[in-house]
Amino acid sequence: MDMINRFNDELLTHKSTMKEDMEKLKTQQDVLKISYTINEKKLMDKIDSSITKSISKHIEGKESEILMKIWINEFKEIIENFEKLKKLKPKEFSVRLNEISDTIEVYKQKILGA
Repeated sequence: MDMINRFNDELLTHKSTMKEDMEKLKTQQDVLKISYTINEKKLMDKIDSSITKSISKHIEGKESEILMKIWINEFKEIIENFEKLKKLKPKEFSVRLNEISDTIEVYKQKILGA
């Protein structure tokens, strides 16, 4: 009977030690997850900053040229969609035409203002 009691005591001791160790491991795992998340955020911020600086260096002095390319692409899109506009009812066509006119006016002001 003594052996059984001793075995039970040892088993209980082992179980409690095991539980404590598991809790320590869970705590360490949580700390590692938090550290990883923080370091990942810092790394992404550094990458973002580095990319932004690199792009800024490469486009320095070419801003107008880049804007012009963007505007040209947008104009191409407007021209491509013009066929669709022709199929609209007169009121809808007029509204769309006014939108296009406003867009062109904005570009015109930017170009003349630059």
